[in-house]
Amino acid sequence: MEDGLFNDIPFVGTGISVVKLIHSASDRILLSKIIHFINELKLKNEQEIKEFKIKYFKYTDYDRISSKILLSLERADNLQKIKWLARSLRLFIGKEITKSEFLRLTSIINSAYVEDVIKIVAFDERNEITSNNDINVEKYVLEHLFSIGLIGNLGIDGGAADGKNSGTIYVSNEFGRIMRKRII
Repeated sequence: MEDGLFNDIPFVGTGISVVKLIHSASDRILLSKIIHFINELKLKNEQEIKEFKIKYFKYTDYDRISSKILLSLERADNLQKIKWLARSLRLFIGKEITKSEFLRLTSIINSAYVEDVIKIVAFDERNEITSNNDINVEKYVLEHLFSIGLIGNLGIDGGAADGKNSGTIYVSNEFGRIMRKRII
């Protein structure tokens, strides 16, 4: 059939053309994301590429890891996420984080809103931040960071008499620290 028989029917032929165009456009977008990802790995020469590949293919389930990366790249709605994915893969291949941490970070990055994640640096200044704080980290940002797994909840604080520094107490967790100190 190879599209030939149906191409002669006006609306079907147009529909097939549109589907082909959309499919090829999405392929080009994915290819662009893959190129950005590879560039962000910052492998400088053939020797570094060879060493990276040797380390990567030592994992018996490298195909599962590859699938996770490819799906993450396909879903990435921001180039910053692609950078974060590449950095987390470098940490994993360099044995600075475990496979479990890498896979979890990949899921966190997938569901992250980049502008919110960048605000996690507020935890450099304070160990704990309440939902009604005086450092201008909005409550909804903290709730999002909590929901994706970058910060934990320590309970509720009544705060000062003026209501500042009251509400839910949030603290950076292991994944928040990795993201903050090694990926962002």
